[in-house]
Amino acid sequence: MDILRHGALPPIDGPAEYFTGSVQLASRFQRNAPARVGGAIVTFQPGARTAWHTHPLGQTLIVTAGQGWAQREGGPREEITVGDVIWFAPGERHWHGATTDSAMTHVAISEELDGRSVDWLEPVADPDYRGEAG
Repeated sequence: MDILRHGALPPIDGPAEYFTGSVQLASRFQRNAPARVGGAIVTFQPGARTAWHTHPLGQTLIVTAGQGWAQREGGPREEITVGDVIWFAPGERHWHGATTDSAMTHVAISEELDGRSVDWLEPVADPDYRGEAG
């Protein structure tokens, strides 16, 4: 058994190349092979979001605080809130983050395949974030 105590790893700011706005990553974890699971507790301040991205084996999000939005390519922007569990299928292009007026925290869980768990793409354009894109 391995217990990662809350606060044992200091939170880090989400890198600007992958996030827009103020984002903190806390309680980051990655297990060694043969396990493939990894993740973090991610907090987005109002207006903050990920860039578009995919995961080779999919991703699960569990919202623990606030309100946010999530969108998969070609689909509508969806509101997500405390207790929601969101699944993105392997290779599904998507983004997620806080709403414009509420912070949002979620636990993000994904698995590695061939040494990678995420493929980062371009930033989410403001019209997509605001739900204005056609």
